[in-house]
Amino acid sequence: EEATYICWGAAILACLPTTAAAARTSVLSSRWRGLWKCVPALSFHVEPKAPPGAFSSTANAVDAALDAYSDSAALNRLALDVDPSTPVPRIAHWLRFASLRHAGELRLSLSGAGGGAGARGISTGHNIRRRLIKLPIYQRATGIELARINFQLRLPSAGVFTSLRALRINGGKLHGDVGHLVSTQCPRLRELEMSNVGVVVAAGQISISSTSLQRLVFRQISGISKKARIVVASPSLYYLALENCGDRSAAATIVAPMLAELIWNHSYDPSRHSIKDADRQIYRLAVTCRSNTALFQRFDAVDEMSLHLSMLPGVQGYKKFVEGMEELTRTKVLEVKGLSTKQHLGPAMLHLLKKFTGLTKLKIDLLPVNTWQSLCGHDCKCLEPGSWRTDSVTLDSLEELEISSFTGAEDDTEFLKLLFGCKIKLRRMAIHTRKDVSLSQEVQKHLWGLARPHCIILEFETMQFHR
Repeated sequence: EEATYICWGAAILACLPTTAAAARTSVLSSRWRGLWKCVPALSFHVEPKAPPGAFSSTANAVDAALDAYSDSAALNRLALDVDPSTPVPRIAHWLRFASLRHAGELRLSLSGAGGGAGARGISTGHNIRRRLIKLPIYQRATGIELARINFQLRLPSAGVFTSLRALRINGGKLHGDVGHLVSTQCPRLRELEMSNVGVVVAAGQISISSTSLQRLVFRQISGISKKARIVVASPSLYYLALENCGDRSAAATIVAPMLAELIWNHSYDPSRHSIKDADRQIYRLAVTCRSNTALFQRFDAVDEMSLHLSMLPGVQGYKKFVEGMEELTRTKVLEVKGLSTKQHLGPAMLHLLKKFTGLTKLKIDLLPVNTWQSLCGHDCKCLEPGSWRTDSVTLDSLEELEISSFTGAEDDTEFLKLLFGCKIKLRRMAIHTRKDVSLSQEVQKHLWGLARPHCIILEFETMQFHR
């Protein structure tokens, strides 16, 4: 009976926001005293000075809690939200504790490391060179997430992460061979995600060979020279995201026969990039629509395509943009974002819709990105004659239309009118406003009046219209 009581009590305390909150339940009764030491999940929000009664803890309090934690308890989740000024030896000690006791998910996050002056002060210059932590071997951990870290992390050169399924690292600089870690030391790894990370590339390349890896994300990876290469060979890999690696210039060879989703934010050059063994048709392709003609030619069709429209300024920039869209892969679902609505999005969308006559769903994000386009107008010399004509655009198969980042401004409304000028009939249309915008009921009714001849249902966040 006592063992059952402890088990149920520990499960209840695990639902509290932090271990500090769980420890304060000891005042409720003598039976609750020390019960928090058996909680299977520990969570600490560490601050230099924790206010009395707060859910946060000081580093000393975390040390005391870990020392008091029951030797018989099974720790399956440890979360540390740490102030960036916390000394590195303290963080290293907590990671070593986790390597010895932990058998589940580990999360270490440096709160504020992405922004404030204090974070910048300790993550640059001489200080970051002194902030070196060696990653211990976790034989029983199933997931490790290091978020917003601003220190250098040395990867282990020996040992095996026997149970590790997911490894996510955001921030910091890695020392060691990432390819060796994944290929040799993580035999069950299914997901690897690295973002905003600096690496030291050994032997001129990052080489990953894994039979278990299913999902790989390399985002904002610095330290990869133009002569370096990313090599990935994985028979189980179905999701690959390669974004801004080596300033978008890193060469890559991908061997992935099961590839289904590809996010590619690079200029695809067949002499430097290759995707081998993947089918000619995949589920989803997300790509920047510039200098990627060869990538579009790699696939015959995709179920869903996401295009980040991007062009260089001037007449030649627009012409190259249009030429690049001539080789677009066939798709049924199209998502478009990236261009300002004022000048080029309208003509670009009409050009796209002429290419994708078999669309069943269309998603458009109106959030402007390229500010230089504000210098152009409807009479911009970039645009060819007839760029604004809609009578040749027929969308017989289109069933759903979603508009995001809508503000209700005149430009946004004019863009809707442009779409409705096409030969289009919709079952459903959804308009999502920006977070800082709230459309009045009068404006929503006005938009329904524009959309009503063309669609059956119009949805807003707060209202829905039916024909």
